[in-house]
Amino acid sequence: MTLVLSRVGRGSLVQVTIRLGRALRKGEYRVKVYQLLVNDPEPCKFLLDAVFAKGMTVRQSKEELLPQLREQCGLDLSIDRFRLRKKTWKNPGTIFLDYHIYEEDINISSNWEVFLEALNEPEKMKSLSQLAVLTRRWRPSCMKLEPFQEIVLESSSVEELKEKLHAISEIPIENIEFAKGRGTFPCDISVLEIHQDLDWNPKVSTLNVWPLYICDDGAVIFYRDKSEAQMEMSEEQRNGLLKKESSRLQKSGHRVNYSPRKEKALKIYLDGGPIKDSSQD
Repeated sequence: MTLVLSRVGRGSLVQVTIRLGRALRKGEYRVKVYQLLVNDPEPCKFLLDAVFAKGMTVRQSKEELLPQLREQCGLDLSIDRFRLRKKTWKNPGTIFLDYHIYEEDINISSNWEVFLEALNEPEKMKSLSQLAVLTRRWRPSCMKLEPFQEIVLESSSVEELKEKLHAISEIPIENIEFAKGRGTFPCDISVLEIHQDLDWNPKVSTLNVWPLYICDDGAVIFYRDKSEAQMEMSEEQRNGLLKKESSRLQKSGHRVNYSPRKEKALKIYLDGGPIKDSSQD
């Protein structure tokens, strides 16, 4: 049951929504469910409050969510076409498998938060030995980032990562370079900075070592074709792109500090030339 109260005060309308629900029983937890939309400008969207219980499997919690999602959010999903996963602030993390049990395989607490992610195909994650990463291709020839694509790895090997990147991009394996994204998801970065500022092609054979430390699902990996030349731009094009990128990244708090070349400061001498310091004689 939902009760909506409205009040007009000092010329403004104040609306308070009160949702009535039952008291939690022992072993139950109220959980905030957010939708993860990896390719949306706002990738984190609150959906609803749910109740998960100790001993419940992930699949059981998904079954209970389905009617609530339809009624409260207008989301008509099938149980095999969405997943739940760990949420750490804005970052997507571990994908919860259907057979996992809350409080046995997954720690749960009061005011817990999870991501719900709709899938376009059946779930590929079947075991904890797999690793799901979010990849995004950088196209320097047109100064564009392509949409996110998830790939599921059977191991943490760089060799397998490059094989999977080749499969979705057709870039020759020997030409693939990659870099880990920085900051919180979606790891926004200006297209004027990405080509030089990321740590491309780290000299490692596995993803779970320094400087990557990719040990959990949800890491962002940018990749490119090293044979693809960067687009040459006029000063007018560069300034226009800088303005566009500054506007795009303003919401995420990322500052664009692009400087195409360093220039010497202009010095103006009012007496016709510099004053020589006699102490240097």
